[in-house]
Amino acid sequence: MSETIFKQYQEDEIDLRELWKAIVKQKVLIVVFTSIVTIVALIWVTTKISIYEVKSTLQIGFIGENLIEDPSSLIKTANLVFNVENKTPRKEDFISEVTSILVSKKLNNFVEIKTQGISNAEGLIKNKEVVAYIQNKYQGFIDQYILNSNNEVKNVQIQISNLENLEIKSTQRQIELLESQKIIEIDEKIKFYKKIKLKSLKEKIQLHSTKIGQYTKSVNKLYKNNNKITNSTVQAISSLQMVNYQNLILNSQNNVENLKIEIEKISHETIKNLQKEKSNLQHDALRKLIYKLEVLLPQKKAKLYNKINRLKFNNSELNIQNSKVIGNYIIDDDPVEPKKGLIIAVAFVIGLMLSIFLALFLNFIKKTNYESNSVVTKKV
Repeated sequence: MSETIFKQYQEDEIDLRELWKAIVKQKVLIVVFTSIVTIVALIWVTTKISIYEVKSTLQIGFIGENLIEDPSSLIKTANLVFNVENKTPRKEDFISEVTSILVSKKLNNFVEIKTQGISNAEGLIKNKEVVAYIQNKYQGFIDQYILNSNNEVKNVQIQISNLENLEIKSTQRQIELLESQKIIEIDEKIKFYKKIKLKSLKEKIQLHSTKIGQYTKSVNKLYKNNNKITNSTVQAISSLQMVNYQNLILNSQNNVENLKIEIEKISHETIKNLQKEKSNLQHDALRKLIYKLEVLLPQKKAKLYNKINRLKFNNSELNIQNSKVIGNYIIDDDPVEPKKGLIIAVAFVIGLMLSIFLALFLNFIKKTNYESNSVVTKKV
């Protein structure tokens, strides 16, 4: 058993040695054939147009917390415009093309753009063309948004101007009017009623009281004289005079009562109403106007300025931004097509394998012919 294995091992070793000798014997053929295949591959590679690839990462524009457009919709539109998905075979006049526009795997607000061209310059031009298309697509929308915000800022500035020139000044005039005219006017009325009107009414009461006294004395005098007079005609005249005086007394008494009522009304109604009106102006209307001037209007003005600041921030680059390339364009000095080094290396390996196979095949044919000739010779 062991002898059989040993013999088989010797035979295998002899076969490997023979194969190696055959390869060494045909080394010229192997070198020539491998060189020819490698040179052909080299010539083929040099005749092919070199294709270079340019990459860029584009951040989708935003307004506030919202993207200008949904990334999937943006990519779908861009792919249609640049015919990314339905490519046609490259023609002899090929210069550049867009190979892919995809959403970044890490962040959905970033787009990866790949372009290829016959040179890095052409690939870069094509890549910039895609970027410019996306930027121009939404620049009008951004400009309109900024214009609307600026118009709103102007409107708020007009409101502030109206507040300063109309509302504040109007309130100030109302306060001044209350303090310098209305209240003074009420004070003048109160002064008039107290020092002039009431005094005048009291003087009228005094006058009527004096007249009542005088009329009473005249009546008493006529009454006494009437008792002394025996002439009926004179008595009748005296009685008529007494009636006239009594009517005058009654009228004067009525006038006194009316004047007292008027004094009471002025003292307890007119003057009190004026004092109440003054108090209301001082403690209510005036207080409200002062509160409006010192608190409400400044608060309103502050809110308008805050609104302007907010609108200006909305127009800043922190809040609104068009799509832009993040970092630099990625350019590789080596072409992506064809892979010259790889093709030449593969051609060399294939040529070497084929040449070895050819050398072994030729050695096999030669050996077969030799054995056939030996058998024929022995038979003869």
